[in-house]
Amino acid sequence: MQSPKNEKGYALVIVLLVIVFIMILSAVFMRGSISNAKQQHIVDDNNLAYTAAEMGVDYYKWLYINKFKAERDKIWNDMKLAYESDKVIINKKSITNEKKEEELKQAAKNRQNQMVDQLLNLHFNNLEKTKPDTTDSLNYSILEPIKYSRLTDTENRDVGLIVKGKVLGEYGKGSKRAKNLDFELMFDFPLLVREGISNPPNNGENSLAIPVVNIKSLIENNKQTKPCTTNPYNEKCLGQKSNDTHFTAISSIVYFPVGYTKGNGNIGIDFKNTQIYSNANIELPNMNNMNNITMYADGNIELKNLNGANQANLYTTGNIEFKNASSVYSNSILYAEKGIDGKNTEFKKMKIFVGGNYTGEKFALTNNSIMIVDNELKIEKAGSIQNSNLVVKGNIVIEKSLIIKDNSKVCVGGNIDFNKINLKTIDSNSKIYFVEEKAKPRNVIGQYPNLIPMKESVFQNNPKALYDNCIGGGNGSEGPDISDKPNWVPPKIDVTYN
Repeated sequence: MQSPKNEKGYALVIVLLVIVFIMILSAVFMRGSISNAKQQHIVDDNNLAYTAAEMGVDYYKWLYINKFKAERDKIWNDMKLAYESDKVIINKKSITNEKKEEELKQAAKNRQNQMVDQLLNLHFNNLEKTKPDTTDSLNYSILEPIKYSRLTDTENRDVGLIVKGKVLGEYGKGSKRAKNLDFELMFDFPLLVREGISNPPNNGENSLAIPVVNIKSLIENNKQTKPCTTNPYNEKCLGQKSNDTHFTAISSIVYFPVGYTKGNGNIGIDFKNTQIYSNANIELPNMNNMNNITMYADGNIELKNLNGANQANLYTTGNIEFKNASSVYSNSILYAEKGIDGKNTEFKKMKIFVGGNYTGEKFALTNNSIMIVDNELKIEKAGSIQNSNLVVKGNIVIEKSLIIKDNSKVCVGGNIDFNKINLKTIDSNSKIYFVEEKAKPRNVIGQYPNLIPMKESVFQNNPKALYDNCIGGGNGSEGPDISDKPNWVPPKIDVTYN
């Protein structure tokens, strides 16, 4: 008779145990939830502190970049005028040409360095003290004084300024979360005076023979034995790999004994203010904004995906070939002992020497450029020459039409077809000098005062007399050695999370 009561008692005990178990589980979960919530709150606060620091980096980045953009052109123009004044003073001195050249080089270096001086001393110093607009709970500030360092090239010219700082980001009121970030900004200054090549000497036979540049000797004299570091800066070193995607070099001289191929990357970013010497071919992709670089190759130079090049001098004993190129190449020297395939490249303010043939799809020579082609020039489509000089010692072959204007001069020692020249666009200051017996159609001769023939007998006796019309006193040969419009490379920033 006691059994039902015992069963009820056991049931009650079980129910109580279940309730206690549920309460314990609930307490455990609540404790875990509270702990997770606290941890999440800490994580959120840390993330917000990093966010504040990132806001600070962005603030100071644009503070410096905007100041740089606002002042750089004025600084450039001031130093340009100062250097022009230096040139006048030096050229009036009764000293040897060698001494004048030495003083002009030093004056250019001084003005180059003064550009960076002005940016730093007049505009960047104490700029970090500009007070940002922050809140009590989310704020940022410079943690340490800004540090400045100069970027120099192999000639010890200042070609850039590096700005380093540490930003503190804080979040919260009372007990704040704090994080800091290191940043490094790099501002490039292109060379005020571009490096040029002397006008070819008068050898008594032909003043326009390809000027003697002993490329093999230059490579031999710049051989290096010390291996390069991973990313050489201001080094003279031996390139350790002939095919290296990740190799970069800043303000250095690098020697490649068996040639160099860069698998990918951006030459404009990976190589700056650097000289490269190679005993074999050089192959380069993605030449975006290649600037302040000189290459010597005892072989061919192949350029892919060109997207702007400035002060990028190329010397080769072989050919220079542009692949997939449709861009602007400016303020530079191209020197090929054999041929050049230019594709659709526009050349602005260039000196181009071609020991063999020049070929291309389209052709544009502008802004005080000079091109000398020892053999034939062949353009598959159309071309234009504006305010520049062209010398072709062989035939000139244009499939469609060639425009010549704006005080340009063209000298041709081989065949020329005036049906392919847009004679209507030639202004009164532009002229074409040619061998009468090698021109067609003959009936245009005498109709245009801009077309100036020379008898073949006279030409054979003295070719120099024809070619000198496009060099002596021509715009291309006496173009200024100072860049009119510098190619400003966008500033770059690197951020380190601590």
